[in-house]
Amino acid sequence: MDLVRAEKETILKLADQSHQQCISIFIPTHVRGKEVNERQDQLAFKNHSQTIRRALEQQSLRSNDIDELMQPLESLLDNSPFWRHQREGLAVFRNPDYFAVFQSPLPLENSCHLDSSFRVRPLLTFAEPFPIYYVLQVGKDGVVLYQADPFSISQVDTGEVMPLGLSDITQYYDFEEELQGRTTGRGGMATRYTSDDLDNKEKGHLLADYFRLIDEGVIKLMGTRNVPLLLASVAYYQPIYQQINSYPYLRKEGLTGNFDHVQPRDIHRMANELLIDDFRQNRQLRIDQYQQHSGTSLVSRDLRQLLTAAVMGRIDVLFLQSEADVWGHFDEATLATTLHDERQPDDQSLLDRVALLTLRQGGEVYMVDDMTIVDPQGSGSVAALFRF
Repeated sequence: MDLVRAEKETILKLADQSHQQCISIFIPTHVRGKEVNERQDQLAFKNHSQTIRRALEQQSLRSNDIDELMQPLESLLDNSPFWRHQREGLAVFRNPDYFAVFQSPLPLENSCHLDSSFRVRPLLTFAEPFPIYYVLQVGKDGVVLYQADPFSISQVDTGEVMPLGLSDITQYYDFEEELQGRTTGRGGMATRYTSDDLDNKEKGHLLADYFRLIDEGVIKLMGTRNVPLLLASVAYYQPIYQQINSYPYLRKEGLTGNFDHVQPRDIHRMANELLIDDFRQNRQLRIDQYQQHSGTSLVSRDLRQLLTAAVMGRIDVLFLQSEADVWGHFDEATLATTLHDERQPDDQSLLDRVALLTLRQGGEVYMVDDMTIVDPQGSGSVAALFRF
């Protein structure tokens, strides 16, 4: 089983899979709560698996072939740890040559499909160009650097670049302990603290030295590229680190609190909430560009024209209505297009087809719930801005 990350390259790889028995299962899942305890996600997946098995039996396949195809799916049902560590959605893809699982940070549709290719529409959102950012978690016991985007977060290997904690600095300080009375330090600089805390002035000096080491590590790892950095630390650290910082894209507003025992997914959620306006900027820019060219030959809502343009690499930005679909056939060699009012045997989703062709040619694809957001005067389920 491959646990895949849904991104442009993965989606295109899925779309390239072709077999008479391509199984796609999507369910919304739960991170915690009674739904997990009552195994509701497993039950939903079991129901889809049984539906797929019945559909395979109608294809007159040998029972051994059906069992072999379904075995990885049905084995998931007995994998209790797998179901206890879900996110917001689950997508499973299986054909005789391929088996992959994607745990989605967003809820997914509740559906199953048996076709000659995998259904990728529910994952197209993850092919959108989205910004990356970093979160610098600083505590007295160490530093963690995360790389994230709106859908994922992962810890960066900082090697020996970052200090292990305040202990990397305190080895150069000598302290006088004030317990019941004051004791004599070991010599050199003496710093007083009460109840395991440092005097404010000396504490500031120590933290400044600690933060300088961290700042040096950040610059070594990230340089000065234009990527946002959020500081996650207790409130006391924030203004001191801001003064020490030399990374030009550190955000003034950070995540405040003690994050020593906070899970990365919770840090990710808080960071996303803080950066939500940043995530919307590129999408809104592309919508503005489409509207600026409205009424010119650089925009179109005609699916036949868009399919031809996608093959030629003309589409710069494609907007697709999430719940819509158009069925038919498209021949890339002859550019012949056939549209049907309702899905017929061997039809393909032409909206998925134009989206995948756009992605393969380096264009951007955005899923929208309402196309009037893009084109207030228009109608239909698809629109595009051309490069030329």
